[in-house]
Amino acid sequence: MATGSELPLPPYPAVALRVREAMARPEFGLDEVAHLVGSDAALAAVVLRCANSPMYRRGAPATTLSQAIVRVGAQEVMRLLLASCLASHAHAPGAFASLRRMVWLEGVAGAALCQELARLRGLKQEEAFLIGLLHRFGRIVACTCLESLVQRYRSEAHPVAIWSQLIERHQAALGLALVNRWQLPGLLANVILARHADGGGSPEESGLLDVVKTSDAIVELMITSPGVSSTDLTKVSGLGKFVEREALGRIIQKLPDFINAFEANGAGAESAPTRIALPDTTLAGGARPVRFTVTVNRGRQSSQYVAHSIAQNGLAMVGNEPLVDARLHETTIHSQPGPLHIWSLSALSRRESGAYHVELHPFALSGMERGLWVQLVSGAPAGA
Repeated sequence: MATGSELPLPPYPAVALRVREAMARPEFGLDEVAHLVGSDAALAAVVLRCANSPMYRRGAPATTLSQAIVRVGAQEVMRLLLASCLASHAHAPGAFASLRRMVWLEGVAGAALCQELARLRGLKQEEAFLIGLLHRFGRIVACTCLESLVQRYRSEAHPVAIWSQLIERHQAALGLALVNRWQLPGLLANVILARHADGGGSPEESGLLDVVKTSDAIVELMITSPGVSSTDLTKVSGLGKFVEREALGRIIQKLPDFINAFEANGAGAESAPTRIALPDTTLAGGARPVRFTVTVNRGRQSSQYVAHSIAQNGLAMVGNEPLVDARLHETTIHSQPGPLHIWSLSALSRRESGAYHVELHPFALSGMERGLWVQLVSGAPAGA
């Protein structure tokens, strides 16, 4: 692994730095924040998309950057700017691109959950958001370091579990390196270190550590289950309060749109060879044969697929277009008694016999969507 100044750490985003300096002045105004954010078209687009996502949406859509910033709030805009900077780093092409994107998705979901849980517990929301985002980011830096090594030594492809074990060894140190490079508060470094050393600290650090551990458990549940309800959250240690489970259940429903707001373009395929050996399938046991069409939105494009297998955790399909792994897609399943509109996570895309074998996992289904999905998986008739 690289060390010191050689680490591929993203610089603190220039626009976020200027916004932070402006906000430190007593006379700062939201118009000034809008002007600074608007100087970077990509960041401005992210803020506008986030403001119009269910996470923040209230009333009519925000059509200008000023409206978006008023809706979101200056402090929240700062968090979005930092998250957007890290998104561009996580979404770069490379041998471990799909692994980096998955870590990024988990990090954004965890950050939003940490922020909401900190609010409910009277803890600092900004610190909770950043810890939720950054304590995983060391994995992304580790992936980037590994990419340079495997390119240099032409390493063979291995299953994702093998690479993940290697990355896990370095993630805490690399996450702390980013906190130090960005000169973030020592509280963040202490909690990130405690998270990976199973330690504790001051009451404030212990409270934030509990928040991070709880959000990590929820994210794991989201990745392994088609949908997570407030009832499902009773399985998560540390969530004994009904009000917390209800509030986090509502946040989970908003996460797909929020995560997708950071995607500049959902279309496109990998531009670098992967070093991750693809499995035969990502579907859980007990898949049954089906035949219906599926429409997947890929940015501004949409593609048609024919599903041939379904399991509790996903669909296997065939089509003429590949899908980028570890990316969320708005998906329409054209089945009886009517179309099912859901968010799905692309889990596998492989060229076979002149077409593409693609697998999707349903992501953060609502209660109604989840009921329809279970019915679809079982093959039970409508209303059964």
